[in-house]
Amino acid sequence: MSAQALSEGTHEGHLRPSNTVMDPLDMGGARATRHSFMRTMMRRAVNNGWQIQRTAFDIDEGGCGSAIYEIHAESLHFSFVAFSQRLKEEDRTDRVIAKGWDLTAALVEGPVDSDKLERLAADVPLQENGRAETGSIIWTRANRSERFFDYVADRLAHGLQPETGKFGGSPYLIRSTAFYSNGKCGLADYESLEDGHPLAAPFRAHMLTAWLLRELSYDMVEKVASSRNPEAARLQDPWRRYLGMGNATGLGMVPYAINHPEVINSWAMAREIPLAAVTARWVGPADASVPRITDLMDQAIAYLAEQDDIITAPFTSGPELSAQLVVLVDQLREWTETGIFAGYETSHIWRELHNAAAVQGPAARGMVATILTELTEDLDEVVESGLRCDESRRVTAGISCAALAANIDASYSWIGAFDFASPGSQKHFWFSSINNEEPRRALQGADLGEAVQHPVDIARAVAALRAELAEADPSMDVGEFLLTHPRHRATVGRVQNIGALPYGEVRDNLLGSEFLPLNVQRFQLALYGMENYTPQSTDWLRVTLMAGAPRIADLANGTADDGWMFTRRPQEENSND
Repeated sequence: MSAQALSEGTHEGHLRPSNTVMDPLDMGGARATRHSFMRTMMRRAVNNGWQIQRTAFDIDEGGCGSAIYEIHAESLHFSFVAFSQRLKEEDRTDRVIAKGWDLTAALVEGPVDSDKLERLAADVPLQENGRAETGSIIWTRANRSERFFDYVADRLAHGLQPETGKFGGSPYLIRSTAFYSNGKCGLADYESLEDGHPLAAPFRAHMLTAWLLRELSYDMVEKVASSRNPEAARLQDPWRRYLGMGNATGLGMVPYAINHPEVINSWAMAREIPLAAVTARWVGPADASVPRITDLMDQAIAYLAEQDDIITAPFTSGPELSAQLVVLVDQLREWTETGIFAGYETSHIWRELHNAAAVQGPAARGMVATILTELTEDLDEVVESGLRCDESRRVTAGISCAALAANIDASYSWIGAFDFASPGSQKHFWFSSINNEEPRRALQGADLGEAVQHPVDIARAVAALRAELAEADPSMDVGEFLLTHPRHRATVGRVQNIGALPYGEVRDNLLGSEFLPLNVQRFQLALYGMENYTPQSTDWLRVTLMAGAPRIADLANGTADDGWMFTRRPQEENSND
């Protein structure tokens, strides 16, 4: 069954409304789920018997050199090739404009012999200034953590494990800064990957590359430690699971969400279809799913309660969210004993639990949705099938202006909430800096760049189109209308192709003074599988990917998708492995 068929079938009435799902406040409560890209990659690897082996490791005592990991994914063979150096502190930056990195790496097709390794070494470290050879899929780069990499190496060299309280909300050894693909620098085009290819799902190659970067960071830090002391300890398993990979995101993700509405719709459906399926179920107190959800709630409560050292504002803090979940799990336990939830008898306990969480706020709702979605193992393939989407848009010129206006009134009624005559509604504009090509948000009328601003003003553009349609002959064809109003062509194409998608549009005015980019960023990062959301301003936040994720060794025993959620900080243990 396809994702579209499921959404149009028995659960259609249970899908949350568009104006709720695409409200940035709700988006800002999103968390990783079992259908996030990192976890779906791991399930594919386990279920299809992928085999990964480190086949070369020419790393010196300073952690510099090269390494190769070979991946046998079903019938295909790939290689992850990494090059490590040690930048001077003054040369290290995590911004896209950096010219050098501690680590650069590539995911390529096939094995890598000495000649190919030499060719890759000449181009991969150059990143944007290099050129990928045929069969290259991903290029990436990362930096060692200034705070943690040498600290962990030193602890291991002294026969000790890291100190539990040292990492706070940032459990990682390296921080990634970019993943390039799909034509960039000559990298392979994803359109060539047919359905069934192990890397055909969106972002799967990126997630595999990120996971191997994390594995490389373990091997590197242990190599550095053993170079300092041959009797050095190895990272114990709790630490190898707990440590993830650092990442940060800026304003660039917001224009991506606006410019790829078909993609954002598919991402939202990947969250909403499983949620609709599970909240529609009839469940009794003796159902096996009840103790499972109760246990996950308890795990989440403990996990969040210990995050009192993570600054999350404007998002709900870990301890505050933990306290909200305590109220909900107590009500769930009462229902288990009496059949009564929040004063009412119900057999739709998951719907009632989710509704109660929504009353608490976006953070509680998002966490409960994540937990409930764990019950949707049967929808893994269905959800994945809906992620590849067609982004081509064509203008239907033969319809009347009256029909187009009716389309806008039906699908874009939400734009009526914005008064574009008020100063605050057009406070900002978006552009890319000519110096570093990074997206920026500027003040209209005060900053330079308005003439080259990004077309992210969807609400304003649709409102302007609707106003001019009101003055046109209702019977006029749209094609004729566009001959005299050519500036509206892209907006007409968007309305005709995106308006029918339930979750294609972010329901906000990106130019307004009250728009908070963090909410849209968090929604996207949750789909990747990020956690530990730590805002650094209104425009960017730090996150961690793969904290709690399995290791290469876990692939063989088939437990790579177990015990990943809500990984607690390791307890103090300073004995050797």
